[in-house]
Amino acid sequence: RFGLDDDTVIRLRVQGKGRATLPTDRAVSVTTLLSEYVELQDVTTQDQIAVLAEHAQSPSDRSQLSSLSGEDDDSRKLYRDEILRPRVSLVDLLEEYPTCSLPFGVFLEMLSPLRPRYYSISSSPLKYRNILSITVAVLDEPARSGRGRFRGVCSSFLAAKPKGSSVHAFVRDPGSPFRPPRNPRTPVIMIGAGTGVAPFMGFLQERAWLKSRDYSIGPSLLFFGCRRSEADYYYRDELEEYERSGVLELVCAFSREDPQRKVYVQHRICERADRVWQLIQEGAVVYVCGDANSISPSVRSAIGSVFREKTGCTDAQTEEWLNDLAIRQRYVTDVWASK
Repeated sequence: RFGLDDDTVIRLRVQGKGRATLPTDRAVSVTTLLSEYVELQDVTTQDQIAVLAEHAQSPSDRSQLSSLSGEDDDSRKLYRDEILRPRVSLVDLLEEYPTCSLPFGVFLEMLSPLRPRYYSISSSPLKYRNILSITVAVLDEPARSGRGRFRGVCSSFLAAKPKGSSVHAFVRDPGSPFRPPRNPRTPVIMIGAGTGVAPFMGFLQERAWLKSRDYSIGPSLLFFGCRRSEADYYYRDELEEYERSGVLELVCAFSREDPQRKVYVQHRICERADRVWQLIQEGAVVYVCGDANSISPSVRSAIGSVFREKTGCTDAQTEEWLNDLAIRQRYVTDVWASK
């Protein structure tokens, strides 16, 4: 789009006293700059579209871009429908409006710095002192914008790495209560879908290690959801072995196996309301890991339904009870927003 070869080398300099987020005062290839330092797939903002409009040479392109960047209600609606929901990037718009003569330097200034990607550790240091694992689903699907494919930055990077490769990473304690109870005898109810099972593998490895050394452990009930048992049943062998050894009570929900009915973890929770309620009364901690837009509200509703069924309380009382569980760190979530 900018007429630069892959191996073109450039040098960036900071103007003024601003803090640089790009490599400055040294030679760097365009490929390195665009692949390792900036976000190329972020949704274009209205302010950025206004800049594109200023550089559009065609009156028609300028008019269309201006209609997407205005402050009136019609412009905001048009922006939501045509840019925000389909997640249209700056590169998408530059390809759609070829008369926009945006200088490469201005383009770089508009891009956000490449952000770290955070993943839950899916192993226990009790079992593996010098090894940690993460569980990553590779995102490679048709883009919502309808323009080519959307490939996850970090997941695609990791998938392309051969065995034995090194990666730059850091371990960060988020200060979250999303961790196994201090007392291993405390019952736990774990609810996750897809890669949301990741942190629970660490929980279960810890309890299995303790049990193998004759420590007393509490019940561990896992509701695990995926689409098909033969396609994305992550950690199947390990989970079923934990179940056989008495470490785990496993309940699966395969949402695509029955064409007549989609079954999700929230349905399984309601089906096993007696066991869920028993463990909660025994002091269980409820952990939820997965997509904030789907699993989180659905599971909260299901746990609330169990409470109403067993107590006859009102919706308002149920909400108060759920909030109290969260305050006492007995309802803990680790969720992310899907793109």
